Amino acid sequence: MDGREIVLLVTVVLLVLYVIAIGGATATAIRIGEAWRRHPAKATTLGPGVGDEVVLQAPSLPIAFRRVRVVGWAVFPIALVLAVFANRSFAWIGPAAVVVMVGLNAFYFTAMQGMGEPLTLTKDGFRLGVRGRERSVRWVHVTDLVGARLGAFSGIRMSEPGEWQDPKLRPNVIFFRLNRALVRAPRTLLQRLRGFSYYDGAIRNLFGVPTEQLLHAMREYQRLAIDAEAPPFRRPRPGEQPGRS
Repeated sequence: MDGREIVLLVTVVLLVLYVIAIGGATATAIRIGEAWRRHPAKATTLGPGVGDEVVLQAPSLPIAFRRVRVVGWAVFPIALVLAVFANRSFAWIGPAAVVVMVGLNAFYFTAMQGMGEPLTLTKDGFRLGVRGRERSVRWVHVTDLVGARLGAFSGIRMSEPGEWQDPKLRPNVIFFRLNRALVRAPRTLLQRLRGFSYYDGAIRNLFGVPTEQLLHAMREYQRLAIDAEAPPFRRPRPGEQPGRS
């Protein structure tokens, strides 16, 4: 076996790893999404008066497939470069790899539109993500909450009450912005590509409740939390003694 055949063998092995990892995650996401859609929706009451905390479940990939997916994305660029540039003696491998990767990536990003993360609402803040990998945010650190319609690579901000909005567009995510003077919130490359780098995070609504209802409840939580804090989180109201909430 000469050097060209060894490079071809390595390329094929990496392509197989990529297909197994990303293809497995895609198939699992499709299966979980279909099962979630067939699951009867439960009536959920949202708001600060419901209880100490409200937990909203969402379909998500199991931890094992999340880890396997990392392997797939790690070998993806290596396999692509080898297939296109390092196998000139085997002209078929480059086009075949590109076709497989483009098709599988399209299925993957479409399937992942149906995946979300559990959301827990409390009086102090909210937690987003699976147990052990949650992101915790305090209401007093949130400066803005808006609804938006988000696709695989693009998004559009929804109008506020009283503003015109295309009736065909329904919000499916809630973006939040944090007070960057108090907390540090690095933004991902995907956030920058989508054009929502102004915000520090997104909550994909797959909880079975209207996004408008969830947004209203989160704003109410935020208002009550800020009212309960002492200055400088808010200015005293007229006639209110400083230091009292």
